[in-house]
Amino acid sequence: MLLAYSIAKADFVSLNLLTLIDRAEIIAVGEIICVDEKVFELKTSNRLYCEESILTINKFQDWACAVRWSEYYVGQELMVFLVCDEKGISSIGAGNEGEFPIIKDKVYAILSSPLEGELKSIFPPEDYKKTDSEFYMGIELDLTFAWEYVTNIKQCFEFKLNKMHRVESGKWICSAEKARELKKKDISYQRIFERLITNASTVYN
Repeated sequence: MLLAYSIAKADFVSLNLLTLIDRAEIIAVGEIICVDEKVFELKTSNRLYCEESILTINKFQDWACAVRWSEYYVGQELMVFLVCDEKGISSIGAGNEGEFPIIKDKVYAILSSPLEGELKSIFPPEDYKKTDSEFYMGIELDLTFAWEYVTNIKQCFEFKLNKMHRVESGKWICSAEKARELKKKDISYQRIFERLITNASTVYN
């Protein structure tokens, strides 16, 4: 078991936002209402691909190359990208990429994302700081927009991954009208279309 664990960690490659969206089986926004030794409960306000309003999620386990920015605590708000297996529900990423902090209706997305926003450092409450990781750095986004963006990308793209299991290109599968509407609405959509879409000529030109 230790050997398998070591190999898995040695293969760790930090995931970007598009890969998180593509790989997630559940995406949700919510507030932690209970923290146990190995799991926490998230009461969701928005969720995709899940009927349950309260999710029991395995805690991220710190290791040599990655430490969660704070301890889990009741009241902490998150946007999470989750997968399900025989061990239960877990966030995606060996570097804790699949948990974005939310503070006062602002969500802080990981740096490697095609989104426009101010880069900020987020510090946890004093009682929940860790000696190895006392802040989180992310792109500040309005929560309403961030949820809309993630939902649209999840529902309207089929992605192709490269050998490192990261998104390399995508096919738009929603209507051309929706693509044109989103492209005009925000530069973040325009950039993802220009960067990744493989069938652009049949979508919005």
